[in-house]
Amino acid sequence: MHTKETPATPHDQTEWPEPTDEQLAMIRRILAPRVREVRGEQGVAA
Repeated sequence: MHTKETPATPHDQTEWPEPTDEQLAMIRRILAPRVREVRGEQGVAA
């Protein structure tokens, strides 16, 4: 993040590359248990 006191650097202005299929699969595996947990909590609260 940049402000008046900390101007943007060239790194701040570049875009991130698109994630690979392998990276997306890893994220899904890591987050899936937490997503199921939260959905279960919402189902009980509703």
